[in-house]
Amino acid sequence: MAESIVKYVLDKLADATVRELLNLCGVDKQVKLVSDELNWIRAFLKDADRKSNSGDERQRHWVKEIREVAYDIEDAIDKACLLGIEMENPKKKLSKMEAFTRMFKSPKKLPALHELGVELNEILERIKKISESREKYGTDNIGEGNRSQTELRVRQLLVPDFDDPDVIGFEQHRNNIVTQLLDESAKRRCVISIVGPGGLGKTTLARKAYNSCDVKRKFHLRIWVAISQKFNLVNTLIKLVEAIQGPVNPINQGQQEEYFHRELYKSLLEKKYLVVLDDVWTTNLWIQIKEAFPDTKNGSRVLMTARSLDVAKSVDSPLEPYKLSYLTEGPSLDLLLKKAFPYQVPDKNYPNNLFDLAKEFVKKCGGLPLALVVLGGLLSKQQPNEHSWRKVMQKMNWRADASEVLAWSYDDLSLALKSCFMYFALFPEDYEINARALIRMWVAEGFVPHDENGVKSEDIAENFLEDLVQRCMVQVSQRSRNGSIKHCHMHDLLHDIAIRKAEADNFLTVFSNPDDQKNCSGARRVALHHRNCEELMKDASPNLRSLVCFNGIPNISRHRQLKVLSDMGISWQAPKEDEFENWATVRYLQLTKEYYFNDFVRSKSKSFLQTLDLRPIEHGDLPDCIWHIKTLRHVLLSKWKYSSGPPPLVDMRNLQTLGGVKPRLSWIDQGLPNLPWLRELYMEVVNGFPWQLVVTFISTLKHLDTLTIEGTKREQEKEISNTWKHICFNQEYYGPEWADYAI
Repeated sequence: MAESIVKYVLDKLADATVRELLNLCGVDKQVKLVSDELNWIRAFLKDADRKSNSGDERQRHWVKEIREVAYDIEDAIDKACLLGIEMENPKKKLSKMEAFTRMFKSPKKLPALHELGVELNEILERIKKISESREKYGTDNIGEGNRSQTELRVRQLLVPDFDDPDVIGFEQHRNNIVTQLLDESAKRRCVISIVGPGGLGKTTLARKAYNSCDVKRKFHLRIWVAISQKFNLVNTLIKLVEAIQGPVNPINQGQQEEYFHRELYKSLLEKKYLVVLDDVWTTNLWIQIKEAFPDTKNGSRVLMTARSLDVAKSVDSPLEPYKLSYLTEGPSLDLLLKKAFPYQVPDKNYPNNLFDLAKEFVKKCGGLPLALVVLGGLLSKQQPNEHSWRKVMQKMNWRADASEVLAWSYDDLSLALKSCFMYFALFPEDYEINARALIRMWVAEGFVPHDENGVKSEDIAENFLEDLVQRCMVQVSQRSRNGSIKHCHMHDLLHDIAIRKAEADNFLTVFSNPDDQKNCSGARRVALHHRNCEELMKDASPNLRSLVCFNGIPNISRHRQLKVLSDMGISWQAPKEDEFENWATVRYLQLTKEYYFNDFVRSKSKSFLQTLDLRPIEHGDLPDCIWHIKTLRHVLLSKWKYSSGPPPLVDMRNLQTLGGVKPRLSWIDQGLPNLPWLRELYMEVVNGFPWQLVVTFISTLKHLDTLTIEGTKREQEKEISNTWKHICFNQEYYGPEWADYAI
């Protein structure tokens, strides 16, 4: 993983904007020396990483030193960029001498500049010593290797069946579960349990039954809730209530369990319901919540998945737990080959000379479906010949079991994909992730190459995600109508690997419950999955890069170099009195409270912001200063109160997504905004607004591929659709009844 961090730092040093800011600070020559040394070390890192993963303690120590110095280099670069931003003149480009003259007019900044120079000199000495110590550890130069650059090419993926985590022989299992769900003779509410070790396909089987057409027709209400290992009664009840009623009012978030018991009971009463409780770990869960599930003798069902037979038996059901078992050799071989050769599934035209090797791979997986599909996904990335497959076999530990097969699939990833894979650890177990938000976060973090030759970073990031899906390391929950991934999730066994790898490298730290006792002082990213997080954040490094919160943002005034600040949950915390002084480094900003947004608007510098997501906030019109941020790529505003769009003639050539806006009348006489790369537009047209102006505006958007307009009439819809088709092909128009603002 150190190799990935070093590559990220080197890419950052190569960025033109960063180089210009370093030049303004007068540290460009020092940074060049650091970059040269780091490039030299990088050539040996692949071998060192491999040896450290094999238990070589000397190599592990060397890799740890490199990782720490790479993080320190990143910190120094960001400090220099902040100083450079403060030295910049927004009206004209400054020479180095002009910048220093400007700095001397603010003497308070001089100590910081001196400190930066000293810090870079110390880093240079450290990195030279690390480089000199390489020979003692016997590290070889094996370079980048000849990996396929598939993940760096944006392509239209036409691979069948990767979304469906199919398991050979599951059709009969699905039919058995559906029969139990639809049994007309069993009128009483009852619990059906699917039980077996992790990775056998319990969730896959439950999802196939849940999505059965017959099941959809027979039940008035179907809800699915993931429970996971970190069980909390109130949170579970809230998730169940929200699955039926929608988001709980923040005023009621602090209510006791009795309140949510009543709400759930009332929501289910007089309905024939199917509730799926996925991944239950504790025997007392059903005992604590069963009274909230009314039994009106109408054939309602609860479908539960669990690893433990004791948990399955604790529900006191008249039905025996449905036990899944490991696959035998025949079905295992079919499943592995189906994933290794996705294009050839219909006729099973597999190369004969690979069958013996495939059988050896099957033995390593021990009949575990998850290991088989992940290994099959890995093999699908290799050349379909005996030489390539034998190389994979030689790299694997011959005594490897199924869990090691999963871990080894991570080692096979490219540097960029390793970072993307570990990023999933920020999200709670079994969490349904908004794929577009995830992609924008990857771009903000710098995991993805910059725009080049008309190819956007988001396209490359989407390709990374598709690559992880093809490898069966990420599962697709839902796709948009244009085929792109809309929501995705990760199996909990792979999620455990992501957390383990990420925390070992200080890539991130996750606090999933109030009792977590972790040291996050060295972590670059922190995820807070619960509300009592203020104390935990006291140890967080001031150099924290990303903070992802699911229940409100804590005090962040100490953290001056954040790139990603995301509040993904409903915050019931009171606004903080401390202001976050420096927004210059923030690239991805997702908020549910207006307080921090007002703070952001007041800040002097917003130089790098790429994504602004304020959908839950009814904030009114954005200040014009926001529309003049040249780096903006995605602006997502309130779904409930549309804001005025960009001002006339503003140049936003990087903007790709614009949601929650309405056109301005001032566009008529002052001119339209320039949005040459806009791809997605979600806007409202109020009654009486000049319709021809809307048509003219849309006709300027040559790269638009998703359009939703609220408030249109049928004849207007027809006109805009005809006009748009004339402009460009392969576009879809979504009128108001198809409006989908899940971007």
